[in-house]
Order: sequence, then structure tokens, then C-alpha cells
Amino acid sequence: MEKKEFSVLYLSRLKLDDLFALFKSTITYAEAVQEMLGALLLAILAIFKADTQAMEQQMNKALKNALTPQVNGLNADREDRFAEIKRNVTTALKGRNEEKKSAAEQLKVFMEPFWDTTQKALNTQTGLYNDMLGKIEENEMLAISASTIGISDMLEGLADSNNAFDEVYQIRLTQEASEGPSATSLRTTATESYNQFCTALEQTVNFMPSETLENLFSQLDELRKTYARLIHDDEGPEPEPPAPPAE
Repeated sequence: MEKKEFSVLYLSRLKLDDLFALFKSTITYAEAVQEMLGALLLAILAIFKADTQAMEQQMNKALKNALTPQVNGLNADREDRFAEIKRNVTTALKGRNEEKKSAAEQLKVFMEPFWDTTQKALNTQTGLYNDMLGKIEENEMLAISASTIGISDMLEGLADSNNAFDEVYQIRLTQEASEGPSATSLRTTATESYNQFCTALEQTVNFMPSETLENLFSQLDELRKTYARLIHDDEGPEPEPPAPPAE
């Protein structure tokens, strides 16, 4: 018998809204056949549902905060600036100017750990941008490479945008602290419950299969594939490798 395993999905790379949507859809599918789940799956589902509801309540509180539109706008601005920087690095990699191509290659290698920063939690993004920008400023070769492909001003703009975001975000965080844990902090608990439910379902389908549970497994696996594609789409296509030098 072929062993069933869920498709790989890096939950930590999903944005909070997408993660919540995945959890809600999972619960909806599971509740539709809850009479057939069995005691263990039902018990885990109840915990998963409660953890997801707690995350939802904090998300709703954040949406009602008067500073949320400003936080969202400032985050969109810094993400757009970072996307522009990445586009320029990628364009230089593909260009015919050897000096710019060499500078872009150096920057791309350095920026690889930061390339998917926009997929992280908002406060994590702030720290990653600061780390990246600080290292470029401290490294003369990286700073020269940035100047060579014409992104020095863009990097300064990202730094200003990131600082503006963090100032407003910290004010909102202070306001929310008095109201309980944030949705971002609660995502860890809900994620653990989701993983526990998926693991239990996977084991049950393999060792105590039924048509209902196999159908549920297939539905949830398709969900995982859908959200895995969301991560890929948000990151955009991988840049093409630089062409070999002409002889």
C-alpha cells in the first residue's frame, strides 16, 4: 500500500491573512465530515478551531485599530521599494554591461537570505531590512556595487520607509499590548494545532483508511498545494543565471 503524505507547505512563509484563510478552509472541510473523524481527530480539531478563533479575534482587533490603515500603507510602500531594488538587481544580471552584471552578481549573492523578506511577519521584515541595509552600508564593496547599478538612492529610500513604518507600528503595538497577545504571536499556536491535525489525519488515512477520510485528505492536500503556489507567485520567478562571457 502506498503511503500517503501531505504536500510540503512552508507555513512560516505564508502571510498572516493567507495562513488564516488556509486554517479556516481546513476547518470547514473537516467539520463537513466531523461525524466520521473519530475521537482523536475530533479532539485535535476542537483545539485547532479554538486556536484559530483566538487568532481571528486578534486580527479583527488589529483591523479596528485606527493606525492599521497607516501601518498597511507604510508596509506597502517599503515592500514596493524593496521589489524595485530586486528588479534592478535582476535586470542588471541579465544586461550586457559587464561591470553592472558583476556588481549585480555580488549583490544577488549577498541579498539571497533577504530575498523573500516580504513573506515574513511585519516586525520580522523591519529587522531584516535594517540588517541588510546596515551590512551594505558597512561593506565598501557592496556599497560600490549598489552605486554601480544605480540603486543607492533606492536603498536610502527603503531605509527611510522602513523607519517610518517601524515608528507607527511600535505605537500600534503598544496600544494592542494592553488588549492581549497579537495575532502574529498567536499564529505559532494555531500553526502547531494545524500541523497536529494534519499529522493525525495522515496517520489515520494510512493505518485506518476510509473513503471519507481519504476524500478529506485529498481536499486538504489540494489546499496545501494552492497555498504553496501563493508563496511561489509572491516571490516571483527566479532570475536567470548570468550568461557566460563571450570568447
